[in-house]
Amino acid sequence: MAMEGLESIPHITERAHANVKLPVKYEYARPVFLEITQKQADSAKDHGQRILLTPNDVSRMPWLAGYAETINSGKSLYSNEDQASIHVSTLLSGEPEKDQQCTIWYMVFGIFDGHAGTGAALTAANTLHGHIKDKLCTIRHFLAREQAEVIAEDDPGLGCITEPIQTESLVMGALEEAFAEMDDQIRRERETYRIKGGCTAQVALFMQSKLFVANAGDCRAVLFTENGSKITPMSLDFTPETDRRRLQTLAYLQPQLLGKHYGRIEYQRRLRKKDISQRVLFRDRHMSGWAYRTVTEDDVNRVPMIIGHGKRARLMATIGTTRGFGDHDLEAPGGQWIKPFLTPVPEVRVHNLAHHDYKPDDILVMASDGLWERLTNEEAQECVQAAFERYDRDERFYTKVAHDLVLAARGTYGREGWRTVKEQLASGDDITVFVVPLNCHRAPPKSGCLGETETSNETSDPITYASGPPERAVYENGIVRLE
Repeated sequence: MAMEGLESIPHITERAHANVKLPVKYEYARPVFLEITQKQADSAKDHGQRILLTPNDVSRMPWLAGYAETINSGKSLYSNEDQASIHVSTLLSGEPEKDQQCTIWYMVFGIFDGHAGTGAALTAANTLHGHIKDKLCTIRHFLAREQAEVIAEDDPGLGCITEPIQTESLVMGALEEAFAEMDDQIRRERETYRIKGGCTAQVALFMQSKLFVANAGDCRAVLFTENGSKITPMSLDFTPETDRRRLQTLAYLQPQLLGKHYGRIEYQRRLRKKDISQRVLFRDRHMSGWAYRTVTEDDVNRVPMIIGHGKRARLMATIGTTRGFGDHDLEAPGGQWIKPFLTPVPEVRVHNLAHHDYKPDDILVMASDGLWERLTNEEAQECVQAAFERYDRDERFYTKVAHDLVLAARGTYGREGWRTVKEQLASGDDITVFVVPLNCHRAPPKSGCLGETETSNETSDPITYASGPPERAVYENGIVRLE
């Protein structure tokens, strides 16, 4: 079980200007890459129709990647709390005045599933990519090397204190740092801007023929390869249930965070007064299994910090996810602050694309939990395979696959409300889906694509590395060469 983000988030137990009307930094809007008209945007706010939106000009989507979204069935009035982003950029390394310069392109897809407001998701969609680029810039000289390892910083007297560090570990660290700084930005800016709610976050970074998926929350990324027959999960859904041991460990180390109303220990069933002095199955921070424990009166009087299972699991009877951005002013019933238990630290998984000969039907599907609360990985696989058989491989192919996935989870409206094709209850949540082909990873997106940003003019590294100056690099025909 991933235990990243164990530390309690420092928290100021005062609301940010609670009685002051603050301005909004980012007005509500749908993702820019949709290029929709105002009429389309207004129609998309209808919770009764739940129109599916796809990009108006898919030819400008990087790698012709697919995208589709729909609004919820009414939980947030006239707003889709999901946000999405695409950013294509480059890192420069070397000395251009000596014609020794390396260009490293990369691409970022992001999904931000908001709750209790759109502010945090909008802020993350507009600014997280900047934090990612800042962190990648600090390691760009290492990325320009052909070696798979970088030498750890050393001390003249002691030498290296770690084994050689894999380059991909530097990218993982850059993503983790970027997520932490994104959350800290929201914490600071809520003093000057109205940033409502929080959001989960998932980012897919394509760089140097590797795929990095950073996930903080319950969005999910899955690879469907070999004509859709093989499923490779690229993320874990972080809920109070899956993140239980981290939460219980934090409550053990800082019991004051639970106050007088909540208890750390999870019991197999709800306790009653008649259970006092009886033995009941339980589990705690150090346990993956279950054991018996004698129930005390204090156990009965406290609400377990984690209740429910699966998508119904809640932390302190309030929130169903444990990682993401925002929620700095969120309180549980009884007045306990929840933010100390939440963390922006993502789990990062890496997939080496160069080790596979991917075809056009090999794809990455990343989506908000509105999709996954109704579709299992296997049901999504069935939908993907059906789309492969149904559609021609034209420029709208991946958008059609994304469209069908959203439609499968949203269902259609009838006498019994929204139902799937199997007559089961459909998803009433916002649904956002990216479908990204894996066979394009060796070539940068064409110039002028949506999400393209300017290359930073900085080419000299401001960091001094203890292991010595980096080698100079030359980029020729897509290959980095050191001199």
